[in-house]
Amino acid sequence: MPRLVLSIIPLYIPVLWVAVSSNRKMNLSKRLIEEYTHKEVLSKTFEGLATQIQNLDDSEISTELKTRLLYNILEVSSENPGKLISDYNKSDHPLMDALDKSMKLTNSIDYLTKIPGMSKLVEVLDSKSKEIVEKAADKAVTGLEKAVTDKVLRD
Repeated sequence: MPRLVLSIIPLYIPVLWVAVSSNRKMNLSKRLIEEYTHKEVLSKTFEGLATQIQNLDDSEISTELKTRLLYNILEVSSENPGKLISDYNKSDHPLMDALDKSMKLTNSIDYLTKIPGMSKLVEVLDSKSKEIVEKAADKAVTGLEKAVTDKVLRD
């Protein structure tokens, strides 16, 4: 059984890599869409307000409003709306999220071992985390076995 699992794993690594890579590209694409949508809205707002200012009768107020409008549009367009979208380089894939969380757990346990008197707590946490990992591994192996068995039966 371990040989079967080890022979199947190389097939999933490229698929996982493609999923993570495409997810990053999709997040970057969303960011670019938001930035260009923001610029389009600013352009339409400027055009609409400029035409309304031209329709004013008082030329002194009209020139002052044009100056303010131009200043405000330049100020708003200098701000990057993409700064609100952070971490577009990170993947949203659940497997990557689980790996990140497991790394944080491991780092937290390592940090706790450095604190005097916490060794018992660390042992309990470590044993519970190993139990969780073993249960998840058992479920994964069972699922793979079932998938392989179903494929063999179909063929």
